[in-house]
Amino acid sequence: MQEIQTYFISAFLGCSVQVISLMMGIQILTRGVFTKINLVILYIVLIIESMTLLYYIQYFSLIFTLGILVLALRLKKIRWTLAIGLPFVCVAYLVAADYIVNITTILVFSSTSQATIANPNIYYVVYILALLVAYLLYKLTARIIFNSKIKAISNTNKKWLIVVLILTMVMVYLFIYLESSYGFPNELVHINGALFFIYFLSAIIIFLLILKASERQAEIRNQDLKMQQLKKYTASIEKIYDEMNVFRHDYINILASLNGYIEKANQQDLQMYFEKTIKPLSDHITNKETGGTKE
Repeated sequence: MQEIQTYFISAFLGCSVQVISLMMGIQILTRGVFTKINLVILYIVLIIESMTLLYYIQYFSLIFTLGILVLALRLKKIRWTLAIGLPFVCVAYLVAADYIVNITTILVFSSTSQATIANPNIYYVVYILALLVAYLLYKLTARIIFNSKIKAISNTNKKWLIVVLILTMVMVYLFIYLESSYGFPNELVHINGALFFIYFLSAIIIFLLILKASERQAEIRNQDLKMQQLKKYTASIEKIYDEMNVFRHDYINILASLNGYIEKANQQDLQMYFEKTIKPLSDHITNKETGGTKE
């Protein structure tokens, strides 16, 4: 009976920390997409799902947890790329925080991973520290992803980010499976922790390379846009120049004609010339200046 109670408490605490960490990360990285009522309902649903499936399929229950989170984000009108990517990011950070805390706990208390789980006092401290480390990772990531440079990442590069996140998820399950298969020995925990951090750093480097490529693409697009604007501006200047040449030619002709009529004192022809030539030209210029409208 004591073993069942211990298992239930450990499972509940483990699922709670997992669910709280994932929800906390999504809430931080989306700047509060869920309301308080949404969070309570989502927590209850995820706890029931996690506790139920953990007994039958163990760590693979996390896949269903991620599926529920993706659907919840889609219901909040979050784009597919973010709806899929954010839960994977949170899982990667949760595992990173778990490795940091577990390895630290093993080194500090000089105990095995299994003994740590069996000791409630140490177990509570481990969970609190895991949540704290995960929170700090989320806040750091939030400052990065809300940068304007991240928003400029193209859709193609976002798809590559999704691929990196999926590979990260596969590696996470591989590490968990190896540890559980051998009973969580300290040596394997240390090795897996080191391997995971190597992969984690590699994923960060890939992310930075994608970001750099996106910045370059954005710079090229900006240069193309400026070039198009410059071409339009040049074309408009050339058009104005041509119109000025035409106007200058017409202006010279008008002055010559006026001079001829004035010298001959031909008032009637001067009036007709004004009505047929000068007045239409004046109306044309006025219409162009006012956008083709007359008061």
